[in-house]
Amino acid sequence: MSPPSDGRDILPSATLFEANLEALAGRLPELAALLRLAASGGAVDAGEVRLQAFASPAGQPSARLGEGPGARLIHSAHAPQAEASRLARALPPAADTAIVLGFGLGYLAEALLAGRLVQRVIVCEASASLLAQALALRDLRSSLADEGLGFMVGGPPEALVGLLDEVGASRLALLSNQALERAFPEWYLPLRAAADRYASKEGINENTLRRFGRLWVRNLAHNLPLVGSLPGTARLEGSFEGLPVLVLAAGPSLDDILPLLPALRERLLLVCVDTALRSVLRQGIEPDFLIVVDPQYWNWRHLEGLSCPSSILISESAAWPAVFRFPSRAAFLCGSLFPLGLAIEARAGAKGRLGAGGSVATTAWDFARVLGARAIYMAGLDLGFPGGRTHAQASLFEQRSLSAGHRLGPAETAKAAALFSGGASWAVDAAGRPLRSDQRMALYAWWFESRLGRPSSPPTLRLGDAGLAIPGLGTARPEDLLSMAPAREELDLRLARIAAIEEDAAAALGAAQGLEELRLELEACRDLALGAVREAAAARAELASGLHPGPRLARLDEVDARLLGSAASDIIGFLLPPLADILGGRAKDLREGLLASESLYRGIADSAAYHLKALGKE
Repeated sequence: MSPPSDGRDILPSATLFEANLEALAGRLPELAALLRLAASGGAVDAGEVRLQAFASPAGQPSARLGEGPGARLIHSAHAPQAEASRLARALPPAADTAIVLGFGLGYLAEALLAGRLVQRVIVCEASASLLAQALALRDLRSSLADEGLGFMVGGPPEALVGLLDEVGASRLALLSNQALERAFPEWYLPLRAAADRYASKEGINENTLRRFGRLWVRNLAHNLPLVGSLPGTARLEGSFEGLPVLVLAAGPSLDDILPLLPALRERLLLVCVDTALRSVLRQGIEPDFLIVVDPQYWNWRHLEGLSCPSSILISESAAWPAVFRFPSRAAFLCGSLFPLGLAIEARAGAKGRLGAGGSVATTAWDFARVLGARAIYMAGLDLGFPGGRTHAQASLFEQRSLSAGHRLGPAETAKAAALFSGGASWAVDAAGRPLRSDQRMALYAWWFESRLGRPSSPPTLRLGDAGLAIPGLGTARPEDLLSMAPAREELDLRLARIAAIEEDAAAALGAAQGLEELRLELEACRDLALGAVREAAAARAELASGLHPGPRLARLDEVDARLLGSAASDIIGFLLPPLADILGGRAKDLREGLLASESLYRGIADSAAYHLKALGKE
């Protein structure tokens, strides 16, 4: 029976609420428990305001927020479902994740899920009470049981960054219930800012891929034999359980810690990033582990001419090839971040993924976590320019600017360029003082913030308070570390066991077999795509002459299915621009669709051919 459509009030239904809650509890039991508590009046949050539901002329419930003259409509008073469908259809075609600010009665989330317009929908709701009220007003069981629907209800708005990172969101679309957003601006405004930060990170990632994607493929192709010969960091998991770890990054404040390194080395495991190595070696100290993951040639220059025969190298298969000739005690690979490396690891055995937040310091922190650190201490993690300095004094950055300085272009000019490039802005340090930082460093800070908020993360503290303030990152004094009991004897015993680890012989065989299979798949995809370019062009010609190219379209559908099902599809897609850039929006007619398809097939063929050339097959 249809609900009344004369504007009469709709009363909450306990039966509806229980049915909806049961559907939700099957996937998200903790959220279901929170909503039950909110419905009973036991949850204190922003949702003291009530929803006033009424029947719309279209036969669906609509609602106002609050009562009296100040009440706000949260959906169309006439056709809320049609309104939601219209908003959903306006979604950008390349988006994979829709963030919905304010659930209301669920129409927008429902429309997005029904049309499968995105991979996932994340509803951000300030008030558990309002969400609980909605469950008593509409039958939402189908949406609530959908695996594509997620929720963020209350809590710190900044946690959205970690949530998006955890689900693997890439391209965001933000949709808002404006009445709800205006009702709770203190929650939704920082939430929008968090979403914008994440979106800017993805934009930077796309630009980085365009700039360095082919370099990564070349490096990977050169280093692939190492995937079968070097052990992975997964073999090191928990190997320093219960011991403290000191991560040495290359920020200016590292200079304050360097004189203490001999004493600190007796008490803590030393994990050093590549950019800090020169500074550390000047103290006569070789770190226990050296982290090198940036694939650029200029990153190799941080190590060029140096030697660490007592250190264990941790790198990634896309690193600049000379990195693996660096004198060290042993070397381990972390899991590849790129499809080509992942494809070979699938045959040779997983190496063990480490977090990658854009900075080698993020990888070093995650490595310390994997080792089982009791606590992680960060030195030189400034993510800003304290005192107007950009790096520790002995770093390659600092030395290069000094050596390149001349009368018309002094070293200070180079430092100023660093200080005011990359979207420089003012922030605050851990002590609340003004600190010059930039957009790139803010991204690294957001990565740390998202990881440090996870229950499984070890306590993490920064030595000193000169760096960018990061929620969840505490501070410690060097004397706190110097008061720890010496642990070097135990550390050295464990390091000796690690240095003796070798990769299994089966890994080399698996890598070689996987590489040959991959070459064959790439050749097949290249040939399929080139044939599809010709097929699409012929279909356009038939269309122009008044014929319907039905058989050719059917063959293109077959090609699409084979390309998508190929083991090389992710590898080829790595070098493709975003689909929105290739397709240029939704096609107006079949002719435009065929033109866009030709562009896509050419891109696929070019990417496959580039990979084959890098692998020495063309």
